[in-house]
Amino acid sequence: GVDDFVDIGSPASLNLSTITISAWIKTTNNGSIVGSDDQSLGRRFIFQILSSGELRFYYWNTSNAAKNIVSTTTLNDGNWHHVMAINNGTDLKLYINGTLDSSSLDGGNIKPYPSTPIHIGDRSYATSRIPFNGSIDEVAIWNSDQSANASAIYGAGVPTSLASYSPLSWWRCGDGDSAPTLLDNGSGGNNGTMTNFTTFSTDV
Repeated sequence: GVDDFVDIGSPASLNLSTITISAWIKTTNNGSIVGSDDQSLGRRFIFQILSSGELRFYYWNTSNAAKNIVSTTTLNDGNWHHVMAINNGTDLKLYINGTLDSSSLDGGNIKPYPSTPIHIGDRSYATSRIPFNGSIDEVAIWNSDQSANASAIYGAGVPTSLASYSPLSWWRCGDGDSAPTLLDNGSGGNNGTMTNFTTFSTDV
């Protein structure tokens, strides 16, 4: 929530035109959960909690136009929540705790910027990171629409193994990780580098 984040870099396998991002979060504040946004290198997407508490996903399309979707639910209540953002090329969708919260027809191809890094815990823009003030766990990315699995991935309020859902990347954020490497348990092999921290919260 101050200056700690995980740098995933900008691997080719995560330079996606469509995307599903899944995570567990806990906060009483705001900030960027996963971001790939740098005004000097290119702007791709940000998944965040707004200062007003709503969940937001926005991205820049191939026309360099910004598109976004905001939840109807506030999540800055200090409890753990499962959140999922989906851009399938046609629709934008936000799921909260396994249930569809909001959707729109603003989906489209995300503008590719191969040099723009992906960060867990901020937006990856060096001079305006908007760090996440809270806890983040079980972050996963797919190159497909996981709407049909949203409820199962949420489980019954307890994180479940994502192995059967074949995520492209899946960072467990502490389960088997040893600083400074955050292991990718998905198929992509996109390990992250823990930056400005070496230990994990045990708040579960």
